[in-house]
Amino acid sequence: MRREFPRNLLEQDAIEEDIRARAATFFHPSGTCRMGSDPTAVVDPQLRVRGIQGLRIADASIMPAALNACTHAPTIMIGEKAAAMIAEDS
Repeated sequence: MRREFPRNLLEQDAIEEDIRARAATFFHPSGTCRMGSDPTAVVDPQLRVRGIQGLRIADASIMPAALNACTHAPTIMIGEKAAAMIAEDS
């Protein structure tokens, strides 16, 4: 595959434009609402959002760090565990 680069590679704006046009992510989004016991965690160990009563998060966003693998199976397990915790609280 032949890649064509901008002719004016010496211009910073052209370089940034080229990077923005070609950049992509291959990681599964996760870790944006980190779970934990410390004050910086968004979600507590029972998946409750700190400071918002009645709201839980049960998806890949609660993982404390990005995985270097598929997030499908762990996310299903997070959902299963969330369902069990919600059933216990009812």
